Amino acid sequence: IDLILEMLANVNLNADLQLLKSCVGRVVVIGNRGTVDINPRLLMAKETSICGVTLFSSSEDEFEMINAYLQQGLKYGYLTPLLGRIYPLEDAAQAQTDVISNNGTYGRLTLRI
Repeated sequence: IDLILEMLANVNLNADLQLLKSCVGRVVVIGNRGTVDINPRLLMAKETSICGVTLFSSSEDEFEMINAYLQQGLKYGYLTPLLGRIYPLEDAAQAQTDVISNNGTYGRLTLRI
């Protein structure tokens, strides 16, 4: 895995570091609900990195740019999202519970509309 967009770093970050490819792997922390305890050797051994971002301070132009990059990545195949469980829309509450209460998820939980 080259890139992980982490929504619950306090639970998943240590495991994320074990999944990354050497030298190119990156974790982008988007969400967190507490303190994080990681083993720095996981970063050192593979020469990977972690960065944090906040989307709340992004401008409309920045959101449009992000969307354009994501769309290009999907179109040309250099961005391949991992899909986890797909929930029917009426199970949205269960999907939220599963994301928060489980020890991480593999892939994106998706709502089918």
